[in-house]
Amino acid sequence: MATRKRQTAPTPVPCQPCAGTGQTAVTVFAGRGARRRKVAEQEATCLDCLGTGSTPEAVK
Repeated sequence: MATRKRQTAPTPVPCQPCAGTGQTAVTVFAGRGARRRKVAEQEATCLDCLGTGSTPEAVK
């Protein structure tokens, strides 16, 4: 009797916008009009993968 081949689980594809980290940087602005300036950057959850770091199956 032949032995069965084991199937390996597919490796997840990393998300493009967040590079697989699940976090993206968002620039925070302050002021209005011509005096509007960058104040800081803050981390935000990636909206493409919802923080998982891998590309959703439906998007492939």
